Amino acid sequence: MRVDLRRDLARKKMLDPRGEIAHMAGMTQALEEQIAHLTRTVEELSDVVATQDAELRRLTGIVDLLAQRARDREADGGGGVILGDERPPHY
Repeated sequence: MRVDLRRDLARKKMLDPRGEIAHMAGMTQALEEQIAHLTRTVEELSDVVATQDAELRRLTGIVDLLAQRARDREADGGGGVILGDERPPHY
């Protein structure tokens, strides 16, 4: 005798709709919990990205300032690098 499990399961669902409703309610609750967790995670990551953006902008400003100082120093001809045994200009 061969048993068709799909038909048997379908018959059980038809005979016990409350069980199916309870199962769907449990799945709905699990999905709502997962959505809440994912929403919280997205908000936390958004805060991290905003903090990193502010830090990046600050550091970019510092790099720009230092680059400008280096260009100004080079244009003035000062601030040369001493190589080897070369004496500094103030000796």
